[in-house]
Amino acid sequence: MKPRKPDIYHHLPLKSAGRRELRRRSFDSVVELYDRTRPTYPEQLFDDIVQLSGVSPGGRVLEVGPGTGQATLPMARRGFSILGLELGSKMAAFAAAKLEDFPNVEIRNVAFEEWKVAPGCFDIVMAAQAFHWVRPITGFSRSARALKPGGHLAQLWNFGDPWPENFHAALNGIYRKYAPRIVEEPLTPEQHIRKQAEKITGSGHFAPAVIRRYPWQRKCTAGEYIDQLRTQSSHILLSPGTQRRLYGAIRTLVDSLGGEITQCAVAVLLLARAKAKDRPSVEESGSPREWRHDD
Repeated sequence: MKPRKPDIYHHLPLKSAGRRELRRRSFDSVVELYDRTRPTYPEQLFDDIVQLSGVSPGGRVLEVGPGTGQATLPMARRGFSILGLELGSKMAAFAAAKLEDFPNVEIRNVAFEEWKVAPGCFDIVMAAQAFHWVRPITGFSRSARALKPGGHLAQLWNFGDPWPENFHAALNGIYRKYAPRIVEEPLTPEQHIRKQAEKITGSGHFAPAVIRRYPWQRKCTAGEYIDQLRTQSSHILLSPGTQRRLYGAIRTLVDSLGGEITQCAVAVLLLARAKAKDRPSVEESGSPREWRHDD
């Protein structure tokens, strides 16, 4: 029998289910850092959403978990009318301020699961690095119901390539010492992509996704890399003492390698058309029902 990993979240009062909810809500504590350090998405990705979906500027987008508006802003600039549903109150306020020059964009402080679905009102349901926080059985069915006939689900992701073997081994050694529950063998971008594509098709609500990949890389210092880690929910909930020891060791490691590392990743678009059976009836949609800001 494998020994149990030490509970690095023992300082939290809740059991695992409650801790997951804390993780889901933890980003409100790092809003500005999140906006500054999290990788964004290339403009070509948003051009491809428009081209592949066939939705004209002025179309309606429902965004699940817009966060600080990193994906919302490019779509707003392309003329779309957007309703963003953001769980975190500080995140929602930050995104609303960023998008205040776009009168057709509204950010609401509400969880997607708690929002009263407006059936058949949207051309696109978009989620950037957020859909994994929604239970699949809920996320896919509610997304399909919100879409107009022929509407699309657009998932945006950034999947990192595994680190070089020597750096990965050294980094895992640090995590085993200070935060063993976070240690995991990383998947390749293609493994992540296949997993997400299978979830979309397996939901029964969408046709197989069209997939587009946009490789990128960037150099970062120890401080810049640690700032990114500080925006990850698994790290946000660590005790201050664990954070101090973990980040100190990571800084020493990166400095020993010249003070800079190169992150390689792939931005990904998965665009899937809703199946005809999920189209709302005339009674549901109001032929179609108009989306209003008070919905």
